Amino acid sequence: MRHLRSGRKLTADTQHRLAMRRNLARAIFLNGRITTTMAKAKATRPFVEKLVTRARKANVLKDTSREAYIHQLRILRRDIPDRHVLKLLVDSIAPLCRDRQGGYTRILRDAKNQLGDNAPRAIWEFVDRPVEEPEPKAEKKGKKKSKAAS
Repeated sequence: MRHLRSGRKLTADTQHRLAMRRNLARAIFLNGRITTTMAKAKATRPFVEKLVTRARKANVLKDTSREAYIHQLRILRRDIPDRHVLKLLVDSIAPLCRDRQGGYTRILRDAKNQLGDNAPRAIWEFVDRPVEEPEPKAEKKGKKKSKAAS
């Protein structure tokens, strides 16, 4: 029986599961929105939410207590070994989530199922994510040929 056993196994051994959790967290921090299976998104969501909460705490302590700030960063480094992603989390993502008490991400069902095993897919994104404006298309310098001239 599974009494008091939290978490999902995702049919993977422990090391694979932890690596997959870190990789999914890294992907959502870098991209703000990812497509994955529903089971992986639901299993990884609490991990990411706790990391964002800790980053918010570190962001608040940045100006007040240097030692406490470094302590929070060291705790985050255990789960996010990539310094670039850690800096992005603390400096960019945490300030966006400052006014939110929790629930920083949302999981939306994708209409399509995954190829291969037909697993239900999900779109996993930050609720308060920066909106990137599309770059304007550069005009072509060449002349357009008209059909009447040919």
